[in-house]
Amino acid sequence: KHQLRKSTCMPQENPYMKNILGLVLTAALTLCATLALANEVKTPHFSITLPDDWTQPNEIISQQGSSVALFQNTTDGTAVTVTVVDAPMSARDVAEQTVKGMKNGGIVASAPHEENGFYVSSFEQDGAKGISYFGSNGKTFAVTSIVGPDLNTGKNLLKNLKITDAKLIPAF
Repeated sequence: KHQLRKSTCMPQENPYMKNILGLVLTAALTLCATLALANEVKTPHFSITLPDDWTQPNEIISQQGSSVALFQNTTDGTAVTVTVVDAPMSARDVAEQTVKGMKNGGIVASAPHEENGFYVSSFEQDGAKGISYFGSNGKTFAVTSIVGPDLNTGKNLLKNLKITDAKLIPAF
């Protein structure tokens, strides 16, 4: 059994975060992979029917109780990732640790702030802009990220997302 430590003034490293950050970065960096022509994508946590100008470049990446789905717009290159992890972390903790990792990696990221029950952070690196939404139901957490020239392109895609738990992924 894992023992939870009481929080101190200093943030504690979380073993899940290293794996999750690696999965998210791997998914985001593999945009040039062979395109899979899947119109409908289903996971235990969400399903989505992709419009004609969106593709799923890779199969869903699943590893150690987590999964990452990546979608790319064929018109402007906007990318959307949805990461869901079966781990008992709060949205705030995930957001704070993710933003810390981004900053350590040279990404300019805003401090996470609460918005409609989710934590949100915008970020930028080498001219590429993005935004991440962090949600949790206490047992599972999710990170939904959009990167591209027009973040509304990704938000419009996410309007098609059918979620099984409204605490994980915001309604767009």
